[in-house]
Formats: sequence, structure tokens, C-alpha cells
Amino acid sequence: MIKVPFYPNHEDDMHCEMSVYASILDFFLGKKYSWEQLEKLVGFKEGKAAWTVQPLPKMTELGLDISMIEPFDYQRYLKEGEKYLHTLYSQEEIDWYKKNSNILEMQKFIPKFLKTVNHQMRRATLVDVDAMLKQGRLIFMTVNSRALDDSPGFASHAILVFDKDGDDYIAHDPGLQPKPYRKITPDKLWAAMGGAKNTSEVTGFKLKT
Repeated sequence: MIKVPFYPNHEDDMHCEMSVYASILDFFLGKKYSWEQLEKLVGFKEGKAAWTVQPLPKMTELGLDISMIEPFDYQRYLKEGEKYLHTLYSQEEIDWYKKNSNILEMQKFIPKFLKTVNHQMRRATLVDVDAMLKQGRLIFMTVNSRALDDSPGFASHAILVFDKDGDDYIAHDPGLQPKPYRKITPDKLWAAMGGAKNTSEVTGFKLKT
């Protein structure tokens, strides 16, 4: 099993994305970031998690090769705005994203994102996760934390998948209730992604060659 630095979520439970990025930046670049630096990187505003299109171009400039699989059509969102969200997400998901993220403010970051990040617009599978692991990538994943913990409802959450133990995936789960080196069965991870109709972001990071 590879050793990857672990960073737990902030007590406000709004920094799971940044916790995962902190692990990635430390592992590949040997750099430790403060909460203030991470908040600047992602464009964090109090109570609003930042959509990943803002920090990813900055991370490519730091020397990381980034490959994302996600069914979100960013070009269509630029044209249609909030109307497009209803073609992809359930109302429960839309309500959560509008309340807890900057999804309605992130259009201005999309053009640079599309120029710098390898984005495959489709639904990810566990085969994709396995392929990224074989490429030596650390994998940022958005999942439904409620499904991951066998609870009803929806709450978007970021984890870092980086290895396997047999069929099980090994992930850093920032929490709250942080769980470093958490073992997740394939069925549980697939359910947390949302299954065959998932809208999960699966983004693999490695150093540029």
C-alpha cells in the first residue's frame, strides 16, 4: 500500500475538497498548504464550497497532469445556466449544490478549465477508477457521503482514492469523522458514486512528464 499524506476536514465540514487537494499537493510536490492558502487556491467563500473548475487550471500550472471524467456539460451550462442543471441532477441535488456550493457563480472559470484539463464528458465507472490507479494517479472523487455511510438522503463529499487491497478500494475520507486509509468495497463505492446514472466527478492526478 502506498503512503499518502492525510489531511482531515476543517471543523466547519466545508473543506473536504481542500483536504483532498492538500494530500495531492503534498504527495506529488512535497508542499504543505495552510487553510488560508487552500481557500485562495479554490476560491472558497464562507459556507460555499468551490466548484473544481476554478482550482484545477491552477494545479496544472503547478506541474500536475489532470484527467477528469464527469458527465457535466460545461459548454451547455455556459449557454443555458441553471436550466441545464435540471437535465442532469435531481431536485434534491440541485438544492444542495445551490445552498452549499458556488455552482451558480462558476461559469467565468469554465473556458480556462476546458483549455487546461483533459475532460471526458461521460459517466465514470469503476473500470475508470482502476485504470487511473494503474497509471499511478491519485483520484479525487465526489460521492454521496450519505450512501457511503448507509444513510438516506444526499450530501456531496470529496474523498481521495489511491490504492486497492484485493477488490477493496483504499481512500482518505477527510470526514467529519475523518477516516484515513478507509477500505471501501466496490459495491459501496459504486453506490456512493450514484451507480449507472452517477454524476460523480472522478479526477486523476499525476506529475506531468
